[in-house]
Amino acid sequence: MALRAVLFDIDDTLFPTSAFAERARRRAVQAMVHAGLVVDADEAYAELQEVVAEFSSNYGRHFNQLVLRLGGKIRDGVHPAIVVASGVQAYHATKEHLTAFPDALAALDELRRTDLVRGVISNGLTVKQAEKIVRLGLSNAFSPNAIFISEELGVAKPHPRIFTVACDSVGVSPEEAMYIGDNPRMDVDPAHEAGLITCLRRGSGKHANDWGDHKPDFEISDFSELMTILREHFGVVVGDA
Repeated sequence: MALRAVLFDIDDTLFPTSAFAERARRRAVQAMVHAGLVVDADEAYAELQEVVAEFSSNYGRHFNQLVLRLGGKIRDGVHPAIVVASGVQAYHATKEHLTAFPDALAALDELRRTDLVRGVISNGLTVKQAEKIVRLGLSNAFSPNAIFISEELGVAKPHPRIFTVACDSVGVSPEEAMYIGDNPRMDVDPAHEAGLITCLRRGSGKHANDWGDHKPDFEISDFSELMTILREHFGVVVGDA
């Protein structure tokens, strides 16, 4: 059966999410210390990591919880909200430097010149994931109506249904779609169970050393390898072919 769609994860697949998160959280903690949080920055960062792990990355009050867990250790005369707001401002300022992997940008540009449906399947809050797409300069990289985010679908990875919903929506069967992600258990395993062709992008993110229950159909470390796979295994005309 011919390949008709290529669908992507976002985080640590199209851009280095893990590296960004560490950089943004460290800058946030440093800003909070500068604003009046009386704690060593490394200690505060370690505590913030625990807050994120316990409340999830989509929780909206990480820095409030951090101040509470550190016992409200703030300089006399400084309002706690100023400390929290300093962290929030520093975190969001880091987003100004958000960039996609260069090889991902090149691949998406090549795929736009094919007949393949190009889409996204991602867990997370709709606006938050959409903001990443905008900041990465990928607003026009995907086919119309081919962005699928768990919050708006009511189903999330690792449930296989999120993949079948996406395929149905773009008018392809699972066997005609390839899904590319960095997480063996959240991306490869459920996509395989839904019947999609799977491609694992190995990188340096937090899932770099993870393994799932199903071997991916393909494995890449650079999206130029994906272009070769599309040419040699599926006869897709891309690049200079």
